[in-house]
Amino acid sequence: MEKTNLYAYIKFSGNDDFPLEVVTNRLQIQPTETRKLGERSTPNHPINKKVNFYTSWTYKIKKETLSSDDVLSPLLEVFQEKTHIINELKAELNLDVQLELVVNIHGGYTPGLFIHPEFSQFAAAINAGLDIDTYVYPFYEPEEE
Repeated sequence: MEKTNLYAYIKFSGNDDFPLEVVTNRLQIQPTETRKLGERSTPNHPINKKVNFYTSWTYKIKKETLSSDDVLSPLLEVFQEKTHIINELKAELNLDVQLELVVNIHGGYTPGLFIHPEFSQFAAAINAGLDIDTYVYPFYEPEEE
């Protein structure tokens, strides 16, 4: 049975094609996922021929946890000192920056959600909101024997 988990990410995106390597080199961080405009979303899928309609650079942290702090704090630790680089990249490459927290609730185990002031200050410094998505999966009662 899956357990409640959370993940947080920062995503740089734009409707225009931008050089992903510029973001990687300037931040000195390897992304966990990238997408290129016009490339297939699932390149090895025999039927799905969908293509990406934008380019994006994403860094994600995922954990089985009941605390939002367990994924937001590590994200902050990686990017907080790079605020000026993030803002330069946004201006130079005409990028949008998105912060996201995703909550997957399994078995009724609901995590605590708390946003530290430092995280809010970071989001404000890069002019990004924090989008929070919550997914609740069905509860299953143990079968009686």
